[in-house]
Amino acid sequence: MAARKFNFFLMTLGVSFVVVSLMAAASGAGSTTPASRNTPIWTELAPEAPPAGKDNVPGTRERVTVMVPSFADIAERANPAVVNITATEIIRSGRQSDDDGRFEFFFPNPRNRGQGDPEREDHGGSGFIISEDGYILTNHHVIEDADKVNVRLLGDSRQYIAEIVGSDPDTDLALIKISADHSLPVIPLGDSGTLRVGDWVLAIGNPLAYEHTVTVGVVSAKGRKLWAMNRDSSLDNFIQTDAAINRGNSGGPLLNDHGEAVGINSAISVAGQGISFAIPINMAKQVATQLISSGHVERGYLGVEIRDILEDLNPETREYFGLEGARGAFVERITPGLPADRAGLKRGDAIIKVDGEILHSSDDLIRKISSLTPGASVKLGILRDGKQMTLTAQLADRAQLARTTRPGGRPQPEGESEGGSQMEAHGLGFVVHELSDPLRGQYRLNDDVSGMVVVHVDQSSQAWEKGLREGDLIVEVNRSQVRDLAGFQAALAEAGKGELVSLYVEGPAASRFVTLRVPEE
Repeated sequence: MAARKFNFFLMTLGVSFVVVSLMAAASGAGSTTPASRNTPIWTELAPEAPPAGKDNVPGTRERVTVMVPSFADIAERANPAVVNITATEIIRSGRQSDDDGRFEFFFPNPRNRGQGDPEREDHGGSGFIISEDGYILTNHHVIEDADKVNVRLLGDSRQYIAEIVGSDPDTDLALIKISADHSLPVIPLGDSGTLRVGDWVLAIGNPLAYEHTVTVGVVSAKGRKLWAMNRDSSLDNFIQTDAAINRGNSGGPLLNDHGEAVGINSAISVAGQGISFAIPINMAKQVATQLISSGHVERGYLGVEIRDILEDLNPETREYFGLEGARGAFVERITPGLPADRAGLKRGDAIIKVDGEILHSSDDLIRKISSLTPGASVKLGILRDGKQMTLTAQLADRAQLARTTRPGGRPQPEGESEGGSQMEAHGLGFVVHELSDPLRGQYRLNDDVSGMVVVHVDQSSQAWEKGLREGDLIVEVNRSQVRDLAGFQAALAEAGKGELVSLYVEGPAASRFVTLRVPEE
């Protein structure tokens, strides 16, 4: 009996030892070594490739651990090259600010312009050093109108007086420089063209006076344009990110997971949370090069208003102009006397190549032309009525061109018309009227324009859906100019049932083609 109890004790002891050993082994296998700087977030099963030579044979599944990188090392390396900028403006009696409200929607900054003694106004932001001899990238709106720019470095009690090398309001970029008795830390510049939506990014700056704050997020979108801002948005190519950015982050770097600057934090949407925008570093490189060499930026200019063929034109317009499958820029308007006009470009043309390079979007055209210097000759590959042609244009200087006067203003509320004749464009959903002095006054149309003014649009019609509105001026029907009611009727009569009608419309905001299909009944 005693021997049986002893044997049972030994067996129990052995089983306990095995269990404890297995638990210890499992614990050791699941631990992370101190050398690892990554944190496992989840583990999922991934399919293994099928055996060689055997198709459609399910393989076994192995575990793949998804890791999130630690950004501590990146922040530690980059922080010394991120600077705090204080721009001081002295507002003297009678002086008016040059601020045109460019960033008012994103960074409201009301200013008191009272008379009397000079007033001092300090505003600030961030920047980052890109060369050991002290060149610093930041935003134009950080140093705009500044009489003095102070720069502070991490761990350095001194204040450096910065020289403004130059700035570019069109892209909201500026370059300043400080002098030091030692080499300065720098942030390497990456390639923003390789960024993908979903990539990790890190922002460093001085939001709300909290210096050297680090925030992390992902690239939310690329190629954003900030239409709400009171300026020309055609050059916009912003990176959208959900990394937390606030006032004071302006001008600071947006870094990739290699610690390279891929953007410059520039704007936030005050109407939303987690919606911030950065200027691509590839654009900043081009601007900085010109600012260093000449202190200002020159850009080529064609003198056209364009729309993206794929994104902006409806199928009927692409069909009418023979642009199915084409990509590039559709020309809506030509400014008389400028390079496009002198080169023979016409509205309704599609620009599909620049110097032999295929365009994938209208933005491609803007970037390629803007990257060239004024006076440069450029070969434009175009499609006109389905035929390919090549035209040569000599570019003008974008910065020196004055804004042209638009043919109309904002339409007034629909009212009773006097004089002239009107007709309903049968089945198309709108009513036009010959121009008269009362109508010119009502819709703010200049005396030198001619055409048929739209006085009513049925909101349930295809014309409304395609963007035709009261106050629009129709100057062409099917590429033929119309000056009166008879000409308008004759041009419409040439289109049979089910065929497309192209209207060239000059409106308060822009000139454009509107393509409608004549109803079958």
